[in-house]
Amino acid sequence: MFTLATYSRVINDGPDRDTRYRVLMHDLPRRFHRLARSDQAAALAEPPPLTGTRWDALLAAVVEHVAWLHGHTIPAWVEEPARFLRRPWVISRNPVIAADSVLYAPAAFIRHGALPDPLDLDARAGDEHEWVPGQR
Repeated sequence: MFTLATYSRVINDGPDRDTRYRVLMHDLPRRFHRLARSDQAAALAEPPPLTGTRWDALLAAVVEHVAWLHGHTIPAWVEEPARFLRRPWVISRNPVIAADSVLYAPAAFIRHGALPDPLDLDARAGDEHEWVPGQR
């Protein structure tokens, strides 16, 4: 069963940074995309527990982004202050990818301050629509 709380557990218990990133950026959108629309709405309504890490901002940004892509109302819980970073977090350590992250991040990621590799936000990651850098 798909729940966002599962992703908070991965943040807390995931073996490493790459696994956490892969699960949030690839697994969550793919699984969300496969749900019936009513199940998507139900999943969005239940706020995942906070982990007290910057990964909370990334999780909120991913959820806001997939909700927008699938035409859902953005859940109110993504507006909780603990789900925003004061200083932007450019996730990639690769300077070229990091620059693209800053230049092409969708609005949800900019708002939350967690900037992933924009190539992880296309149809291969499970988004309903292909994402093109520079377009929202």
